[in-house]
Amino acid sequence: MRTVTSIPKSLLVGLTSAALIGVVPAGAVTQPRHATTLAPHAVKVVKVHFKGTFKGTIAMLWSSTGAKATSVTGTGTATYLGAAILKGSGSAPAANTCDPLTGTGFLAGAGSKLTLRIIDPTKSQACAAGSAAPTSVSVKGVAKILGGVGKWRGATGTLNFTGSFSIQKTTAGSSETDAFSATLTGLVLVRK
Repeated sequence: MRTVTSIPKSLLVGLTSAALIGVVPAGAVTQPRHATTLAPHAVKVVKVHFKGTFKGTIAMLWSSTGAKATSVTGTGTATYLGAAILKGSGSAPAANTCDPLTGTGFLAGAGSKLTLRIIDPTKSQACAAGSAAPTSVSVKGVAKILGGVGKWRGATGTLNFTGSFSIQKTTAGSSETDAFSATLTGLVLVRK
């Protein structure tokens, strides 16, 4: 009769494991059969030189602490939008001849839309030509693109804006609607 020598338990466990999972050379990387390799998706960014010009109306409400543009509505043309609309609202303290301007709005047309917010009150201002109404008011500043849809989906960047309108009165509690014009320009980054 033959004698079977005993095999150390650690070697037996190691050999059994290797037989069950297959032996892989050191440093080799394997992929499970159910895994799928995905090719990296490169995001393409397109730089668009934007320009939009608009004319319309601004509805204002005066208070003892400032002026509120309750509605800014205009039509015009803009890059990627063609015939477009501008809608927004904003406010300014109206304490000085030039005051910081805040507000939000959007530009839309041809199934696309850009949503904007005025940023940096030190650069975004409404300045009256005179110290009393009636007078003209010029606006200028920077608006951040918050997002977009359609051709502007994934858009980021800022737009510089300039515009003007006239005011007839500044009495607290009074309201008025005046004509305005505005131009927006800037470099917009669009992810494709």
